[in-house]
Amino acid sequence: MALRRRMLLLGSTGVLTMLAGCSGVSSVLDSTGESPPHWVTVYLGDREETHDVTVTVRDSDDETLFEQSYQLSDGNEADEDATFPASTGPETVVVTVDGTRFERDWPGFETEQLPCDGPNTSGIEVYIENTDGRPGIRIEPDCQSVGESR
Repeated sequence: MALRRRMLLLGSTGVLTMLAGCSGVSSVLDSTGESPPHWVTVYLGDREETHDVTVTVRDSDDETLFEQSYQLSDGNEADEDATFPASTGPETVVVTVDGTRFERDWPGFETEQLPCDGPNTSGIEVYIENTDGRPGIRIEPDCQSVGESR
């Protein structure tokens, strides 16, 4: 009985995936049958600086999809490919650097790199920069191949 339910679920997922492709919605499944995750990578722009950083990604209902804190320094200048489920629809990125809050929209379809094609996942690279002695950020959208390691 359980095997029949699994087969029905797998068959239904395949049909829904095909229908999503017809409607223009990109829904790609990874090797586990799940939607590939979105990802967040954080880089320290000036390795001689030390910053306490928190990155939060929220959806349209202001629910937190992703939140992670970092202490970036010369010995820990990056955190790559922290993931969260793709089906959640990120809307807003909030980055706090040493108590200074920056809020940006999650890059959308207006961005040249997005949407990602085929089995690629979308994400952002957050660069912590120093501008005239004050912290700043730069957010770049990017695509990665499923299974690619950076």
